[in-house]
Amino acid sequence: DLRPMFCEIGPITRADGSCMLSSGDTTVACALYGPGEVRQTREIIDRASVEVVYRSRVGNKGVEDRKREMFIEKSCSSAILAMLHPRTAITVNIQEMHDSGGLVSTCVNSACLALLDAAVPMRFLVACVHCAILKDGRVVLDPDRRQMKHTVATLLFTIESRTRSVISSHTEGKVSQLKLQECINMAKTAASTIFSFYRLVINRKFAKESL
Repeated sequence: DLRPMFCEIGPITRADGSCMLSSGDTTVACALYGPGEVRQTREIIDRASVEVVYRSRVGNKGVEDRKREMFIEKSCSSAILAMLHPRTAITVNIQEMHDSGGLVSTCVNSACLALLDAAVPMRFLVACVHCAILKDGRVVLDPDRRQMKHTVATLLFTIESRTRSVISSHTEGKVSQLKLQECINMAKTAASTIFSFYRLVINRKFAKESL
């Protein structure tokens, strides 16, 4: 099962959209800016430029951080209707607060909630799910740090809300075709739970605003 999720929407007042998202003990803060002015070097004539900036809790940015940024960026870019805002920039800033496993999936999901908070036009919503295959062959959904010590493979899937298709994925370790399909099926089921959570969060936001 997925670990319990908690979200505070709009905690960063100067951002166009923001959230603080926790999945179990893993917590990230996400602030979204744009569509707005773009640096000339990043300007794209027919669509908005989407940039993700990830900051870890400690230390300078390394190769792993850049890999995280690229995965989150790919997931977000697939969802955003960037052609509606040519020659602008959409910047997603994500700050790691605490990592107890499933950090990248929490980052992607926080970015989607920040996009919703900013009312950025989207083709569909995205939900990212983390799976792991343990040494005994069992598949674990949303593993924590303790479970991660006993894995032979980890898998990330970003799933879109319209057709429940996988739009981006990342695998580390050796996975059989059978286990891969098992992970995908589990991820799609879990994504439905995450999409329901998004609805709950946004409904709560509008209920507060109407008071």
